[in-house]
Amino acid sequence: MDHGSSHQHNLGAARVRSHNLCGIEVHCVQQDVMPGRAWHQLSNRHPMLAIVVNETGGMCEARPSLHGDTNRTNGRRHRRNGHTSLIPAGLPIWCYSDQIARVEAVRLMLDVDRVADVMGDEFQVARLSEPRLTFFDENLQVLARLLASSREDMPGFHLFGDSIVAAIVARFSHLSVMSESASSRRLGLTRRQLTQVTDFMNDNLSRCIRLAELASLAGLSASQFGRAFKVSTGTTPHSWHLVTRIEYAKRLLANREKSLVDIALETGFSEQSHFTRAFTSANGVSPNAWRRSRMS
Repeated sequence: MDHGSSHQHNLGAARVRSHNLCGIEVHCVQQDVMPGRAWHQLSNRHPMLAIVVNETGGMCEARPSLHGDTNRTNGRRHRRNGHTSLIPAGLPIWCYSDQIARVEAVRLMLDVDRVADVMGDEFQVARLSEPRLTFFDENLQVLARLLASSREDMPGFHLFGDSIVAAIVARFSHLSVMSESASSRRLGLTRRQLTQVTDFMNDNLSRCIRLAELASLAGLSASQFGRAFKVSTGTTPHSWHLVTRIEYAKRLLANREKSLVDIALETGFSEQSHFTRAFTSANGVSPNAWRRSRMS
């Protein structure tokens, strides 16, 4: 079976144990390395989660280019033993080492359909398209070491292996969500994007606006836009639009000739009762009471 390794240099014998666990192709690899610098390329038709569990005699790393920055060597010496890399489908990544004797790793070929079977809607496939190289997570290390040390002849191996693989996929999914949340907290809309969408909402107070419309104006996906808008404003697009409609309703209430029905329709509410509930919830008083307090 193809465990993703090719274009090898200065490598010794490799021992590979391959399994199908939770419907996912899994390879437990022990790779001997000759003295000096060594490298090989990892790539697969499926996204690959490569978890190095042991680096005997030194440390290795995953690089997008074979000619990496040699100034990073000192930083690598202080890294903990073992690391994880997510390699997108079809993307070649170089595994590089210097003066290492053996590398032990667990590699999961994350067939999208099989991952969906394991995780359902909780796993967002888009997260498998961005490389994430040489990061450390203790939980992934523990799980991968358990899998690497297990043998097919142990009682209940496949049940045990299925559970471990499912836990690895779930843990990586959790880490991806955490990483995405941290990124989204930092990345809001540009001033131009925010002006475009808020002007659009102000110009369309009398109707319901779909999130996809606003996202299109900003040139983002709906999920990206929703997160970025909240970073920039502290609230959701729906809430921002609702507050703006209520503020417009207050200005209209100053005109005694306008009925509540007319104001409700002009501010995008399908009926007066809906408008009254929304206005009262936002201001603590009904539209009629608010009008009386301003006209007395």
